[in-house]
Amino acid sequence: MSVMNIGENDNREIHCQAMGHDVPFSYCRKGAAAQPCRKIFDCWYQFFDIERFMQDHYTQDQIHRILSPPQPKLTTLIDLIQRAKESAVKNRADRDEGGGS
Repeated sequence: MSVMNIGENDNREIHCQAMGHDVPFSYCRKGAAAQPCRKIFDCWYQFFDIERFMQDHYTQDQIHRILSPPQPKLTTLIDLIQRAKESAVKNRADRDEGGGS
């Protein structure tokens, strides 16, 4: 069995329930954070062998991460705030070290 070309189905379009309009497969394949949409199997299984496509181009670990539910928005927001605080502290320390000469 030959490997599916990664761009072979990029021009196919379907209606995306999440976006509310038609999108090409390339949009679903590239998704946010440079990884496919976690609904890619649900949306595309009727149109071509999406399982084979994913197995051809992604490791089992990558597929597992793709299919994992997203973090709750509150958790993501708290993480972003914490990273911003850490960055501000580091920037302040860097300025203090360089500003005394």
